[in-house]
Amino acid sequence: MCTETATAGLGYDVPGTRAWLYDLDAATIAGTSRQRDMIMPLCRAHADRIKVPVGWVLDDQRAPAPEPVVARPEPSTVAADGAEPLFRPRSRPEPAEMSQPEPEREPAAPSLLERAFRAAPSR
Repeated sequence: MCTETATAGLGYDVPGTRAWLYDLDAATIAGTSRQRDMIMPLCRAHADRIKVPVGWVLDDQRAPAPEPVVARPEPSTVAADGAEPLFRPRSRPEPAEMSQPEPEREPAAPSLLERAFRAAPSR
């Protein structure tokens, strides 16, 4: 069961094969008898996803959802105090700082499995 506040009502007319959605307010919700009026209160998310049977008509009479207002900060050309730069320029390493190739290592001792195969008689 959904615990969100009902914001829409779903009404339906079975013989007329139509359904409608409309906005609800608190007074409408308190005075509505779902059985008598064949009204179902729905939250915004469930009302947005409602589907009606094939062949039925859905009349959405709700007001459009308000667009969210997003305030964009003004761009600044001055870095905030203590702000780290996004990147640091790379410098070339000094020849002495360049990594030297690792010396070649002696081959490792054969593994236990390799020794077992060598010891096994070949067929």
